[in-house]
Amino acid sequence: MLAVGGYNVAFLKKFSGLAMEGDVVTHELGTTGRQTKNIANIKWTPAKATVGMGMGKGMSDWIDAAFKRNAIPQDGAFTSGDFAHKAQSKADFKGALVTGVTVPKLSGDSKDAGYIDVEFAPETVRWSKGDNSVLQGDYGVKQKGWLCSMFSVEMGSLPCKRVSSVDSFTWKCGVTYDQIGITREPTIHPAKVTVPDLKMSISSADHDAWAQAAKKWFIDGIHLDADEMTGRVAFLQGDMKTEVGEVVFKNVGFKKFSEDDAEANSEKIKRFNVEFYVEEMEMKMKYTDK
Repeated sequence: MLAVGGYNVAFLKKFSGLAMEGDVVTHELGTTGRQTKNIANIKWTPAKATVGMGMGKGMSDWIDAAFKRNAIPQDGAFTSGDFAHKAQSKADFKGALVTGVTVPKLSGDSKDAGYIDVEFAPETVRWSKGDNSVLQGDYGVKQKGWLCSMFSVEMGSLPCKRVSSVDSFTWKCGVTYDQIGITREPTIHPAKVTVPDLKMSISSADHDAWAQAAKKWFIDGIHLDADEMTGRVAFLQGDMKTEVGEVVFKNVGFKKFSEDDAEANSEKIKRFNVEFYVEEMEMKMKYTDK
């Protein structure tokens, strides 16, 4: 069970990290031909949680703030249990910052359940023995599972109903460690944000409209700041209408326009590929919490 900002995180599939780690300093002793080693700076390894779209308000708000470059340090806890779901160990963490969010590949022919990878770096962690209580909670999340085939795309005024896939992409925020001499554990602070490129595969039925837009961008030179687009990917429920979340792309421009490899007597659907650069992203979940 994972809790962030006072809210339990629903649809938690996997969790790893929060290990103790130290930098090893080596002393070269020339007269003896040997080395001595000591631990210098210490830190906690980043955590990685694989969660569903209905992840809960605490995690959702944390991610939303990070994407808006308003990094909020959060406290929380990860508790692991035995076969009977009784708590065996607990890791309380403080001052954690979101360092990465990965959206899986979206594809119309996918049969995979949809999960988001969220990475975060804590300032401090304290492990303790579990109290044998039963791991259960009222998550308050009213949302069914989401599949990687349930999505829709918008990009400027271009036709997007035949987008067959969107490659996986990862938003990142680096952290810097401030080592203070009188303490063993450093403070951490947000640093460089890396917004990923976006790659889509689209049916050739819409080729002409996209090709004309790519020509204007690359050949005609219509690619100034004012010509950049806004787009988004929406995550949908089974009715393919109700949205459970979205990623909004801002200041988007063409990076590459290419055709799929041609193959004689093939049964593959002919598609073309488009890559975009993106300057800003925002990620929001849409569900009801108690």
